Amino acid sequence: MKQLSEADPTTILDNKELIDNLEKTKATAISIQEQSEVAKATEIDINAQREIYRPVAAEGAMLYFLCISLCIIDHMYQYSLESFIKFFFKAIEKTAERDETRVLKLIENIRFTIYQWVSRGLFEKHKLIFLSMITFRLMSKKVIDVNYTQEEMDFLIKGIPRPGAENTLDWLPDVSWNMVQALAQL
Repeated sequence: MKQLSEADPTTILDNKELIDNLEKTKATAISIQEQSEVAKATEIDINAQREIYRPVAAEGAMLYFLCISLCIIDHMYQYSLESFIKFFFKAIEKTAERDETRVLKLIENIRFTIYQWVSRGLFEKHKLIFLSMITFRLMSKKVIDVNYTQEEMDFLIKGIPRPGAENTLDWLPDVSWNMVQALAQL
């Protein structure tokens, strides 16, 4: 730019160095423009691919937060994000499919790998609870298609008894009788 502003207007066309620099600048500007267009197209492709794999990320997040919530059952169940990521990537590496079923296979492998990893460290009585947590979460996300009402799920999880009716069975404890009455009401 300095050469252009200092150039003599009468001899500007004879200045070979200035003309060469202008040609280089023009070529560089065209190259930058082409690279910018390629970058925009690449960004569109990356965004499309990211959307394809969004369900895999959602599955991983769901499983991680279920693992974290296991500390409610027993305080010794503590899982680090670093360990979770390690097994998450192991599951991805095990998925060999590179076709249209890849996302579904990734989700299956991630779910199975994480379940195996977590259940290895659980007491036997807590393995069924963890599996139930996964199942209920998949039911709520409509991954597992099961017809249920929220009242039925609340009864299953919370077990709120319905007192009031007299127990006519002497072999059944009153607490169980009240639970049967609440179930019958559903």
